[in-house]
Amino acid sequence: MNLNRPARLAALAALVMGFAVATAIADDAAPAAPAAPAAAAAPAATSDAGDPTQSPAIELSTATQPANIARGKLVFQTTANCVNCHGWPGDGSTGKNPRSPGIAANLRQSQLDTNTMIQVVSCGIPGSAMPYHDAQAYKDPRCYGQLLKDFSADQQPNPGHFINAQDIINVVAYVQQKVKGRGAITKAECEEYFNRPGAAACKDYQ
Repeated sequence: MNLNRPARLAALAALVMGFAVATAIADDAAPAAPAAPAAAAAPAATSDAGDPTQSPAIELSTATQPANIARGKLVFQTTANCVNCHGWPGDGSTGKNPRSPGIAANLRQSQLDTNTMIQVVSCGIPGSAMPYHDAQAYKDPRCYGQLLKDFSADQQPNPGHFINAQDIINVVAYVQQKVKGRGAITKAECEEYFNRPGAAACKDYQ
C-alpha cells in the first residue's frame, strides 16, 4: 500500500476510531464511555508530545487489521506493561512503578486525539518517563523528526517494551474505549477489568 506518512497516520487513526465506534454501539454491558467521534474532535495536546503531523512509529501495511480491544487490554497489562506506571484504571497513581512514581499521565483525563496517542505510544515523550514502544524509534526521523543523537543525555527518550504496529493500534483502542473519559473509578469497572466479581482489588470501590 503506497501511502505517504501523513496518509498512513490518518488511515491508522481511522482503523482505531472506526472499531471504537462499532464497539461502543455493541458493548451494552460495559460502563458508559464517551463516543469516539467526540474524542476525535477534542484538540490534540501536542505541547509535550511533539508535532502530531510527524509520522508515528507505525508503517501501515496490508497486514494491519482493525483494532482488537481485548488484545489491547492484554498488551496494556503485559506486553507493553502500561499498567506498571499508569495503574490498572489508567489514572496514573494506582499501581505505581519506581520509574514513574506518581507522575504517569492520567489517561482517564487525557485530551490526546487518536493520531497523537498513536504517536506517543510509538515514540514516547523525550525528557519524560514515558517510553517509546517501537523498536525502530529514533533510528530514523519518524518520531518528531528526530534521531537519538539529537538529544542531550538528560533528554534522551526512554526505550520501553517493544510492541508491533498492530499492538499499538490495539492498545490505543483499548485506552480510548475503556479508559479515556471515565470519571471516578467504580467497583463495576474494577470487576470488569479483573474479570472477577468480588475481586479483592475492588473492595474499596462503590
